[in-house]
Amino acid sequence: MASQQNPVDYVKAIQAQLKTVLGVIPVYSLMNRNYATQPKFATWQLRNVHQPVYTGPIQSVKGIDRPTFQVSLFAQNAADVLSMSNTILQAMHGYTGMFGGPTGIYVTKTDVQWLYNSYDDKLGMNQIFLDITIDIQTLHEQSVFNSFLKGNNHGSPQ
Repeated sequence: MASQQNPVDYVKAIQAQLKTVLGVIPVYSLMNRNYATQPKFATWQLRNVHQPVYTGPIQSVKGIDRPTFQVSLFAQNAADVLSMSNTILQAMHGYTGMFGGPTGIYVTKTDVQWLYNSYDDKLGMNQIFLDITIDIQTLHEQSVFNSFLKGNNHGSPQ
């Protein structure tokens, strides 16, 4: 039976990846934007953890997990928020590798969708909202893959 990684690992990796991609722009998890005082910043929230995505001929074997997180970008200047969204799109759409740095999680694919943009009169902030889905092998699939890489070809993913 396949098992998923702990959502805490996802949270750590997402925060680290966004901080790396956005550089000096503050990144907050589940922060109330009404309390932000910076001229530009990003917030995010994790959802859809452990979706039932099956791979292979045996449909009871879950091969990947596809958590989605929403990123909300805020900036006083429209050009800044557009630049922030482009930075994320260029760095993360189609990304494969260690997500969140060397101690993060390995993702097989990252999809970025631009949901919509808006402007908040009360805050005086331009906003862009993105959905990012990451494909992560289950722990079982990772162990089969690692075993294959080490030359132990006795088993293959079902």
